[in-house]
Amino acid sequence: MNYLDFFVAVLLANAIPHFIFGLAEVRFLGLFGYTAAGNICYALFQFAIAICLFIYQYGIAKLFANGFVLGTMLVLLLYFIFGRLLLVRFQKK
Repeated sequence: MNYLDFFVAVLLANAIPHFIFGLAEVRFLGLFGYTAAGNICYALFQFAIAICLFIYQYGIAKLFANGFVLGTMLVLLLYFIFGRLLLVRFQKK
């Protein structure tokens, strides 16, 4: 493992709570402030940086061969796609 692998893992793992807090409109400090939109943008920014670092280090072909990165990306992408829908559907009113 090298330092770029560590940063890819940290960025992907940190993007998940920021995205969830942004969807839930919880005040949580991110790079772009305390707002919900700021946390969502921060999560997307971290996701993009992590993918770019991984592709820089290993190439795009390895992206789909690495189970850990692919699994984390899948969970994050599912949050990006279905997060708002699930929050609206299951949030107590």
